[in-house]
Amino acid sequence: MGLVWFAGALWNFRREISTLAGAALPVATFVLTGGLSAGVVFVGYRLTQSPFAPDERWSIVGWTAGGLLVTVSLHAATLSIRAAEGRPIGEPQFPLLVAGGVGALAGYGIGELLVDVRRTAAQAQQARDGMAFANSLLRHDVRNALQVILGQVDVLTTIDDERVGEATKRIESQAEGLYDLTSNAEAVTAVLTGEATPEPRNVVEDIETTVATVTESFPDATVETALHDQLVVRGTDALRPVFANILDNAVQHTGSNPTVRVTTETADGVARIRFADDGHGIPEGERERIFERGVTTDGGSNGLGLHIVSTLVERSDGSIYVEDSELGGAAFVVELPIAE
Repeated sequence: MGLVWFAGALWNFRREISTLAGAALPVATFVLTGGLSAGVVFVGYRLTQSPFAPDERWSIVGWTAGGLLVTVSLHAATLSIRAAEGRPIGEPQFPLLVAGGVGALAGYGIGELLVDVRRTAAQAQQARDGMAFANSLLRHDVRNALQVILGQVDVLTTIDDERVGEATKRIESQAEGLYDLTSNAEAVTAVLTGEATPEPRNVVEDIETTVATVTESFPDATVETALHDQLVVRGTDALRPVFANILDNAVQHTGSNPTVRVTTETADGVARIRFADDGHGIPEGERERIFERGVTTDGGSNGLGLHIVSTLVERSDGSIYVEDSELGGAAFVVELPIAE
């Protein structure tokens, strides 16, 4: 296609150079028309070297040809109207060559963009399908296995032996922890795949459950709370792992004998859940960056925790940010809309 258009540009140049007295204007005309034709040739070569599948390449070729035909047809129509009106038309091949070159390049750009969009959408769908499969695996197979383990633990508790009793408690605790982990994974997956939508929920219950789990796992930590008796917000089941992630980070990164204060406030239809610690804090210049993909609060480069936390909060129509803590460290604040 590009070579044909280049041949047309060359023919027009030879025609003008033989009829016009000077060479400057014919050369300028050829630079413009030949340059557009060369651009079409280049994108054609680029297409042959692209990773697109054959059907995707033909789709781009179709858009390129369509762009050329549309622009040439429109320009030819305007020339026909001018001719019908009796107006003089001079050198119609030059504007037609320009219009065709511009149309072909524009059509190529549109076609490539649409193919990229379709490929991205297909990859996103594959990712959602994979997450849905993993979610199903956790929900059914892993949970069923844990139920069997917990059932056997009930049998072991009937044995009157101190060592067996201690081992049974440890097994039961780990199995229940794994069961909760599968529930959290299911909740997170449901939000990320768009299967879950925000619904009214008492966020105080989520906070209290999280605090109880963390204080059991970290007996040296002091977690103070000042919570509403009940605070119903719009959110998803993923809020519980969100709070667990924030509280775990506050306890683990603060140092020995950490203190964390968890409070709830309401104002203007918004609930504020605040996790304040007595750690080293987070520099003001880093407070937005830590929520980006691949960034961690300890200087690493493989962090996903806070990025996913931010995403989950946003999917609940909320927001999260960091401010100074009255305890001397950092305070993570989650804002969620209060349910009507």
